[in-house]
Amino acid sequence: MTFTKNRFLKFRESQFSTYLIKIALIAVAYVLGGKLAVSIPGVHLLGSSVWPPAGIAQAALLLFGLRFWPGVALGAFLFDVIDLKPSLMFGLGASFGAGFQAALAAFLLHRFGFRVSLSSLKDVVKLVVFGAILATQISCTLGALRLCLTGLTPWSEYWQVRWNWWLGDAMGVIIFTPLLLIFYQNYKPANKKHKNGNKNVKEAVWLLIWLVLLVTISWVVFASKNVGSISRYPLEYLPFPLIIWAAIQFGQRGAILSSFIVSCIAIWGGSQGGGPFITKAENVSQAILFLQAFMGVITITSLLLAATVAERASAENLLRQSEIKYRELVESANSIILRIDTLGNITFFNEFAQKFFGYSEEEIIGKNVIGTIFPVKKNAQTKLSIMLADIFHHPDRYVNCENKNIRSNGQLVWVSWANKVLTDEDGNLTGVLCVGTDITAKKKAELALKKLNEELETRVEERTITLRQILEKLRYQQEQSERLLLNILPEAIAEQLKQGTNTIADTFANATVLFADIVGFTQLSARVSPSELVRLLNEIFSTFDYLAEKHGLEKIKTIGDAYMVVGGLPMPRSDHAEAIAEMALDMQKAITQFGTSHGETFSIRIGINSGPVVAGVIGIKKFIYDLWGDTVNTASRMESHGLPDCIQVTSATYELLKDKYLFENRGSIHIKGKGEMITYFLTGKKSLPSNSTKVLV
Repeated sequence: MTFTKNRFLKFRESQFSTYLIKIALIAVAYVLGGKLAVSIPGVHLLGSSVWPPAGIAQAALLLFGLRFWPGVALGAFLFDVIDLKPSLMFGLGASFGAGFQAALAAFLLHRFGFRVSLSSLKDVVKLVVFGAILATQISCTLGALRLCLTGLTPWSEYWQVRWNWWLGDAMGVIIFTPLLLIFYQNYKPANKKHKNGNKNVKEAVWLLIWLVLLVTISWVVFASKNVGSISRYPLEYLPFPLIIWAAIQFGQRGAILSSFIVSCIAIWGGSQGGGPFITKAENVSQAILFLQAFMGVITITSLLLAATVAERASAENLLRQSEIKYRELVESANSIILRIDTLGNITFFNEFAQKFFGYSEEEIIGKNVIGTIFPVKKNAQTKLSIMLADIFHHPDRYVNCENKNIRSNGQLVWVSWANKVLTDEDGNLTGVLCVGTDITAKKKAELALKKLNEELETRVEERTITLRQILEKLRYQQEQSERLLLNILPEAIAEQLKQGTNTIADTFANATVLFADIVGFTQLSARVSPSELVRLLNEIFSTFDYLAEKHGLEKIKTIGDAYMVVGGLPMPRSDHAEAIAEMALDMQKAITQFGTSHGETFSIRIGINSGPVVAGVIGIKKFIYDLWGDTVNTASRMESHGLPDCIQVTSATYELLKDKYLFENRGSIHIKGKGEMITYFLTGKKSLPSNSTKVLV
């Protein structure tokens, strides 16, 4: 644990030490650059044509990062302290101006995508605009203001001082920043190839010749004192051909180095009173201005020219590589590639196409696609001409298509074509480039799949018809079962049984039960055959079933010639007694009509009682919906102790119906199992309003 911690601390200490070392080196470089600028004899401090520290500061932050700005600030502070010996605040002001200027330039250049390789025109323009023009406004503004505030310079000279300061910083950035950026990097051209010894020697010789000529001409032009007879000629432009040569032959390094050499010689010569600028200028300040303009022009021109050459070389290299890749791709691609002219004649046929279709290049080039790779059909050539004319106006229709093609041996194949229209500079159609892929296996698979799908659809259709018939039969059987179940059980009870309820028993507090028995049915059974007896009984009970459905009652069961029906369940209703009363009266009418129509004398005995019952289904086989309880037993006793053609009801039922129906009081009778009970005969329905005072019981 301790070892790991110590290693971490050492790592952090190492990083911090490296950071401090770089800060110190930047500060030293800044001071040395400033000392170099002011050490030239004949050049006053404020009139320095080039201020190298400005270029050194920007290059340092572009190369190492914004976090090294303290090195620039420290260098500016040390230079002012060593050379000017100002007050502490004066030195701190210089430190702030230089550091902020370099940091702003680096920030803007990074923000707008500047590349330190200076390999494009955009990078050169960004360096000039953001580094040499905009950012350099900071130090000159603050520096001139500081000099005027401290009394070192009168306020009347503020703008002149600021102008000279800005030109010096701008020239320092233009000359020194590119020089440091280019030579600091490990420059390796993308198209650099291994060269033999003879070429290296040849290049070295040309480099030496160029360097000698450049130094010689520059020295003659700028270091010698020209006589008045030739001073009016633009001698300063004599080095320009050599600078252009360097930009073209040696790239950015050559261009920057040549402009730097010329600028250095021009500055030295001007400081010694030589060169064309001293001769042409009226004073030293004007000569320095001419010199600065000259250095700016040659440096920027050389940078732009070198960037242009580099961009063109890069573009040519990319184009060359693209052509090589395209050639390799076309010739060795595993795709059919061909080109046809406006008549349909083949002008290009790659190796893969030759192998695929079985033609050599000599056999296919110049031949028409019809009859070679496209089968000969009726009006095929006319159709091809129409297609080629239409493809120019509607190329999107022919971008992708699938055709049946033919090989040299007559074998038919399927090819998927991707087509591109080819035009000349005037936009006229010159041909079509076609790239094809063999999809024969795919087409065979599709055809097989289509056939299989058709067979499957036929089978599915047959199975669907069969299933539909089965479903219809099942639906019919289900409907029959439903009807049969509903004939046996109430609908609500049937639903409960279908949902899996094993035992159903519900208590109903208010219900009315009716029992009916056909009088004399036993004697009738002795006179008629069993089948005739069943037929008659079926007719009677079917009529009773209709009446039960009419009055919304629930038939419970038949036992022999007895019939049982209940009102008020399984769905409770408040008029259960009234519905049973209506049912009983209708049953009397129905049995009388039945006897008349069959020539027999039939009568019926009916008993009714009202009260609580338990209703439900029990057991696991031959379900029946049944009732239990004293109310049911009493209703049965009312029927068995009743009289033919009479409807006997209990006091409970009488109390429910007395306001709407007519009754006869039978009085007290003995009921088996119940003892003495007062009963009533239901005789009809009252025809008078319910508030009538007439009472018939």
